[in-house]
Amino acid sequence: MEYLAHLDRVTGAFLAEIETADPAGRCASIRWTTTQLGAHLGGIHRWAVGSARDGKRHSRANVPDLDVPVAAWYAESRDILIDAFATLDPAATTFTLSSADRTVGFWHRRQLFESLVHLWDLRSAASEDTPPPPEVPAVVNADGISELFEVFVPRATSLEPLDGVVTLQATDTGQRWTFRRDWHRDDSAEPTATVRGSAGELLLYAWNRAERVERSGDLDLLARFERAHIRP
Repeated sequence: MEYLAHLDRVTGAFLAEIETADPAGRCASIRWTTTQLGAHLGGIHRWAVGSARDGKRHSRANVPDLDVPVAAWYAESRDILIDAFATLDPAATTFTLSSADRTVGFWHRRQLFESLVHLWDLRSAASEDTPPPPEVPAVVNADGISELFEVFVPRATSLEPLDGVVTLQATDTGQRWTFRRDWHRDDSAEPTATVRGSAGELLLYAWNRAERVERSGDLDLLARFERAHIRP
């Protein structure tokens, strides 16, 4: 998958919109202002570049204090990200958040989906009903769902077992993600509860964002699934 091309498009859209967004506007799901959101995403870009370049985890503030306008901060952060990823070898070994992928290329994928979800957050400050960002196709959104569970479920240290089997079903790509009681993925398992929606809608749902999905089966199980501490 051409992660860098998608990353360039998504971060470019974020930059264009942070320049005109109401700086005090509140994002629908995370309750940050757009200024806080732009500070956060710019900081994440810089942190990812430092970690990828130096091969070690850098410290960071979740919402940096800015002494410049947020649009200027984000524009510079985006330039740092795009320029670094254009020059660093994606196959080079480095620090990542995954035990399965220790390459610079990990950060291409991680920054794409960080940026994609936050692009929705930015737009949600103007309208809670904003749809999934159209900047990427359904197959990219589907990969984002896989990325969440591949990267962050193995990192979770206090996950309670699921009291059933949960399936996410993408109505546009036909893909499914099914998790057994032990949180291992097994797409052949019979679900106890199912969530259906487009891949874009399911990606937002998986990140506890929009609610444009159809739930069926054990709704209490889904509520526990949604509350599980798998999202950073």
